[in-house]
Amino acid sequence: MERKSIEQLIVNNEWNMFQQVQGINGRAPCQAEEQYQTFIIMRLSQFESWPTQVIESYLQDLENAKSVERNLVMEKYAWMMEETDPEYFAQISHLLPPVSDVCRDLARKITAQYMCWEKEVEIHYPNVRRNGRPTTAGDSLEGDTSLETYLRCELMTYSEKTLRLLWEVIEAAPHKNLYMISMEKLAKAYGYDSLEAAETALS
Repeated sequence: MERKSIEQLIVNNEWNMFQQVQGINGRAPCQAEEQYQTFIIMRLSQFESWPTQVIESYLQDLENAKSVERNLVMEKYAWMMEETDPEYFAQISHLLPPVSDVCRDLARKITAQYMCWEKEVEIHYPNVRRNGRPTTAGDSLEGDTSLETYLRCELMTYSEKTLRLLWEVIEAAPHKNLYMISMEKLAKAYGYDSLEAAETALS
């Protein structure tokens, strides 16, 4: 299967799962149909730095989840509540599939590396990052979810195979900033020639 086809299947699966998520206060504005294009841009930007074998494995995770009526997007948001709303999380935690210690450790290590890369992006492109999520949980204000929390909780829904493949990519090229690659893709998706051009335009 061609890479673009794999990516489209991933986004379709994720969007369908996203549409089924019900927050405490009902559906969020970002779930509206007119937000679909934004959803695509954000997700494809994340996948830009992943080798094909990683996205193939992640697609299999989504297909496996769907086959047993699991909603990985819902699970991601539920895990986020462990930090953002501990009292509510205590009421729903028993509904979540257990995450192995190996997967938790891999999710933690991958997130830690992404946070190092994010700091590099923030130094070189502060105007671009100013409009994004807060970096760490400590930077978050009430109602916000940090990039650190969001990524770690998403990774906790991945299979061990997918996490290991992604960690192998990081270990093989520790000085290659995967987050920078994603941000470059995002800038171009919004019509800028480069991340540098976006930084200048947003100054």
